[in-house]
Amino acid sequence: MKSDFLIFLGCLCCVSHAARRRRVCPGLRDPDYVNYSNIRRFRGCTKINGNIIITDATFHGDPYLNLMGLHPDALRVFENVQDITGFLVVQGKHTDFTNLSYFKSLIRIRGKKTLMNNSLTIAFTSLKYLGMTSLKTIQRGNVAIVSNKDLCYVDSIDFRKYFRRSRRQKAIVKRNKSVLNCVSEKAVCSLRCSTDGCWGPGYKNCVKKDTRFSNLIDDMLQTQSLYT
Repeated sequence: MKSDFLIFLGCLCCVSHAARRRRVCPGLRDPDYVNYSNIRRFRGCTKINGNIIITDATFHGDPYLNLMGLHPDALRVFENVQDITGFLVVQGKHTDFTNLSYFKSLIRIRGKKTLMNNSLTIAFTSLKYLGMTSLKTIQRGNVAIVSNKDLCYVDSIDFRKYFRRSRRQKAIVKRNKSVLNCVSEKAVCSLRCSTDGCWGPGYKNCVKKDTRFSNLIDDMLQTQSLYT
């Protein structure tokens, strides 16, 4: 009887702990965007019930609204987000804003609401790679990744594999850094990555790893780059 009671208490603790880890937060309504006054409310969120919009004003502030700008590292508040029910828009530039690993835990973009039919828009940014290594599904809406002059690796991703409704969804990936320039700068997928491509440099950014290769390849390439 006592052991049954202890098991019951243990189950309650597990459920309580899981509930604390899951936190659903309201998203933003267009034209609102992530800024100094609202970013704190996303701390610890695992699901965004709505949209996330990041713009130039996120980083540079808005004097008309008396809002100061944020350093890109403030976006770490999104590191636990796994699910966005609406759309994700990224349209900002900052010297230190070079990747989207702030969304490294993001698994699903539902696209229940889209912006110009897009559930994922990344345009006119200073990004060099995406780093969204957990992304598995884009349920509705299109993908537009355009006019990011420093962005590499993205051409290796076949976004059609992420679509739930592939016949109704499309991906527009253009006017980013040319593949030739990326290759010349060695901004290409690790040899350990499979043909599914990568989200950025190194084997940790592989969509899938090619198990035929070992860590030695990356170690060798890293060592070589130090002396070239």
